[in-house]
Amino acid sequence: RRRWREGGRVVSLLLPARLSDASHVAAAVLRRLGVRPRPRTPSGQYQPAALFTDRGVRVVSVEGLLSLASGSGAGTGHYGGGAARALLLEGGQWLWPPVEVGHAHELTDLVAPGVVTRVVTLSLKPLVVEVENFLDGGENGHIIERAKPHMAKSGVALKDADKGKAAKEFRTSSQYFLPTTRDPTLEKIDRRVSWLTRIPISHAEYIQVLKYNHLEHYSAHHDYFDPAAYASNQQMLRSVEHGAKNRLATVFFYLNSLVGEGEAPESGGGQTNFPRAATAAYPDGGPPVHDYFDCSRGLSVYPQEGKIIIFYSMLPNGEMDDYSLHGGCDVLFSNATKWSANFWLWNKPYHFVDPARRRATKELTEEWI
Repeated sequence: RRRWREGGRVVSLLLPARLSDASHVAAAVLRRLGVRPRPRTPSGQYQPAALFTDRGVRVVSVEGLLSLASGSGAGTGHYGGGAARALLLEGGQWLWPPVEVGHAHELTDLVAPGVVTRVVTLSLKPLVVEVENFLDGGENGHIIERAKPHMAKSGVALKDADKGKAAKEFRTSSQYFLPTTRDPTLEKIDRRVSWLTRIPISHAEYIQVLKYNHLEHYSAHHDYFDPAAYASNQQMLRSVEHGAKNRLATVFFYLNSLVGEGEAPESGGGQTNFPRAATAAYPDGGPPVHDYFDCSRGLSVYPQEGKIIIFYSMLPNGEMDDYSLHGGCDVLFSNATKWSANFWLWNKPYHFVDPARRRATKELTEEWI
């Protein structure tokens, strides 16, 4: 028997004593709440709902779920310190609960032994969190130096409505997809990203390294692929399983700062702008955007060396978040270059898997209860 509050009242759920798989518990809870699973798409199945501790440990067994009640299943290491409760996420993947703007989740030993990493909520809609000092100077420089010889003008995946247009109409940056294979520094970052997001690194693309010179930018866009916008692109539809598979989260690295200590961050530009983010003027999220190059609305996050942000392209129920619209704004200093990078993490395994990523994925999944 499990009890929870629904609309101010306690609701009970009777489950068979022989039940051992936590996914069956999740499915039973959703049925009790009247939430129906989404139908299979022509090329894939949506992720089933999943249970997690409030520190992001996936609960895969009823034994693990019961251990939370006794306090023995709250986790150890990076996962330690959680409360004795489980969170059910309909979309089947972990997202850091935002709580409120300014709230911080504290993780120990993630970056280095004894170091506390703070995951701070910047926005509820869309969900954006930041982590300072996630990378050190050597790691920032290593990524830049590895990518620098290969940088080329950025491309875009054109929607049906944009066919025939040039990529430079949307973005003027340079990029390189940097493989993380056979590089101990990048493999270490791979692992750290996975442990921070609680998403297996088997779900990640390689690092996209970005270079923005003076007045270069990327107009506001979504990182997910909306099947309705690519209806004529059969390859794209297959790759996203007609909507069942998509980019869930973006881990965005700021590899250098554009302003010195004491200088106003906005003077250098180069910010990541979320034009539809909730603000005091628009507490439920900003209105639809008409000027995709306007960086004056919503939330702006400015470059700070070693800092990362995580923003989620999908909601906890697995649907695409239209409010995750974002853009890379102009670098304002004539002699400045903004270096950044990102991991795109999908809600299902991606195809960039090598032995190191398999090891990192195994290490993460061994923490599941």
